[in-house]
Amino acid sequence: MDSNQQIAHRSLKDEVLRKIGRNLLIFQQIEGLLKMILGDSRVQGYADELADNKEQRVNGIQRDMLGLLIQRYVDEILSDPDEEQKGPSDLHKPWISSSFKTIGDNDFYKRQCQSYEMVREERNKLVHNFLPYWRPDSQEHLIEAISYLDGQREKILPVWEHLKSVYENFKQAMQMHANLLASKEFSQQFELMWLQTSPLINLFGDIANRNAGTDGWVCLAYAGRLAHKNAPDDVANMKTRYGYGSFKKLLMASEGFEIFDKPLLNGRFRTFYRLRDINPRRSGNGSKKTNRIQVITEINSSNN
Repeated sequence: MDSNQQIAHRSLKDEVLRKIGRNLLIFQQIEGLLKMILGDSRVQGYADELADNKEQRVNGIQRDMLGLLIQRYVDEILSDPDEEQKGPSDLHKPWISSSFKTIGDNDFYKRQCQSYEMVREERNKLVHNFLPYWRPDSQEHLIEAISYLDGQREKILPVWEHLKSVYENFKQAMQMHANLLASKEFSQQFELMWLQTSPLINLFGDIANRNAGTDGWVCLAYAGRLAHKNAPDDVANMKTRYGYGSFKKLLMASEGFEIFDKPLLNGRFRTFYRLRDINPRRSGNGSKKTNRIQVITEINSSNN
């Protein structure tokens, strides 16, 4: 082999090695995008636990291999958009869940599953089974290896490009969520929900269910005495915990009760209250239903 042939042969070997690195980089970028999307795509828990829950999820996903990441992506991102994330059966304070999904028809779902399975298989071929293609002494085999690596790149590149578009949409959705959480409207609604699910409000609801007359009204003074007896700590710290200094103001702020002041002969009045006819916290038999906040961001990708 003369010097020109040696140079050409060395160039082929270098090209094979370069394209191995190129394809591995694409696989790593796909893996990195999956981790970034999955790390923030689903979070749930009580408000004071969300940050820790998110950190634990991100740390766990960072340790996942490509196969498991793909399975998570299929199960979570491509799952039914109407699926509600499960929380504790007996919630004692507001539960928040947030999820990000891409949606499409059955053909889209099938194509996506096939594409990611192909990525997993091609990555394993390159990492674990490429050695038979590596025949550095054979120019013919080097050319064959280059052809194989170029073909592999053409297969996996569309998946990488699609994931990049998903991630861009995901970042926009995250910004929308951040704006929502920072808004005055959300803060007000969250505070209302927290109040509606608080132990003291639930106690007044229970008292109303158990002690109301045929018209549903209960004397607030009587209910207050029961509250002092059954929840003395909550009552003693009512102003600090709930921001209201009287039972009447507390019940009015919760928006779950009707309030009625009955005039007395001495010019004073006696306050009565009852549950509203439509109360999202309770079913007809008085059982508690704790409010949830669930945010599902959907991206329609049926034509992708």
